[in-house]
Amino acid sequence: MRAPKLLKIVKRFLSADKEKQYEHTKCFKDVLKKLKKKENSLKNELKNEKTEKNRKQLKKEIAVVHAQRKKGIEALKKLKKED
Repeated sequence: MRAPKLLKIVKRFLSADKEKQYEHTKCFKDVLKKLKKKENSLKNELKNEKTEKNRKQLKKEIAVVHAQRKKGIEALKKLKKED
């Protein structure tokens, strides 16, 4: 899956009510794993990138993916804590 699609899934999960979040926890964990892989692949691309313009773009993408992944992790921790 591409990063924008994964980010939409995270956004939907975060905006859902608690009951829906409990139902989709397992699926959401898989999405977070994919986001982590995507973040790592973007970091590897950044290491190999030569042009400054592309480096800035990759840094922005990494920041967005990282922020959304952290939000998702925090939401899962909150759900576990409430159990």
